[in-house]
Amino acid sequence: MNKSTKVSYLLNQPKYEASVGRPQLLRIEFNHEYTKIDFGYQTTDYYVKGGWVKIAPITYIKVNTNQERLTLTNSINIPIAPEKHDFETKKDWLYFSLIFPPIKIEDCLMDMIEADKGEPTDFNYYNIEIKKSDLIELKK
Repeated sequence: MNKSTKVSYLLNQPKYEASVGRPQLLRIEFNHEYTKIDFGYQTTDYYVKGGWVKIAPITYIKVNTNQERLTLTNSINIPIAPEKHDFETKKDWLYFSLIFPPIKIEDCLMDMIEADKGEPTDFNYYNIEIKKSDLIELKK
């Protein structure tokens, strides 16, 4: 992508694989400054008061075409461990975003990994399908 462009691209509801109960991956924004992944999560009856949530600082994305790991640079509305967000009820909603360095926009598969060889409760998302033909152009 040309670094001088002010155009961003949005991918709504991409296809992906993840453990049951993980936050829903809602969309991905691609631009020359960052890659932003937006999530939505509703608590369940499984945890007392809905439990808690946090993201590991070592979380990264990896594009299958080059295998480069791009580590989390920031988060919006979700604490980075060791801090955590405690839910108030079993019906709470949380929308949050994870920010990574920019990636080249191309047809590919991407993984977002919170923990290598992680547990089913980790935020690991595999084979996130990115198709240039599905992107929506956002002019800023």
